[in-house]
Amino acid sequence: MRSRLLRGAALALSLLPALFVSSGLARVGAPEEKLLPLDQYTSEKARELARKYAEELRALASDIYHCIPWLEVQEHSLGFYRPKHLGGGDSRYLSMRVFIEQDSSPDFARLTVANQGAAMYARYVAPLLKRMARSQALTADPGVEGFTIILEWLKQSARAASDRPIHETVAVFIDKASALDFLAGRITPRALADRADIRLWDGETSLQNLHLTRISEDDFVSTYKIKNYQLEPGVTCP
Repeated sequence: MRSRLLRGAALALSLLPALFVSSGLARVGAPEEKLLPLDQYTSEKARELARKYAEELRALASDIYHCIPWLEVQEHSLGFYRPKHLGGGDSRYLSMRVFIEQDSSPDFARLTVANQGAAMYARYVAPLLKRMARSQALTADPGVEGFTIILEWLKQSARAASDRPIHETVAVFIDKASALDFLAGRITPRALADRADIRLWDGETSLQNLHLTRISEDDFVSTYKIKNYQLEPGVTCP
């Protein structure tokens, strides 16, 4: 059960538009390298899903690479993972872990980790979920039971140059029925957040789960343009 009430989520979201992406784009590795290799899956069910939807996974990685270039899909992080907190069985969620490149912002740094997580959720979860659920065949497959979106960003705090970088992390687990209800407009962004399992880490320290009470979609992903960034020939973004 979630135990933290984030009444400051709207405040966090109001501050986030001033947080611009870094001028150094997240261009690490080819889209193929983002997919979890078949030999790293732990069940035949998962391997079969990975084989069946390999083209969809590659297209998803490529779409983010070209169309949201300040997000880096982590190596071997895109695939059909089993959320450990679901317990027994072999439930498989289409999962993706991304690192968010962004410039420092004093306003954002002053927010609690929880409110930073709320703002990042508002900005990125809906756009990424829409991309992950673009394939009708994949979303209709009974073997795919949900979606996992893991967001990471560099902790903004004063530290020595020799200190190891610390990441903040929000992991969002959404069952398929809730995801499809949201994508079809049958439930609101707040209702989706109510149904989702949202977990937060400050570095390696697990914090209390998040309960977002004031949340809405942020159109930053669809409207933000990086100066002088040009799509490669033949690439289009929805």
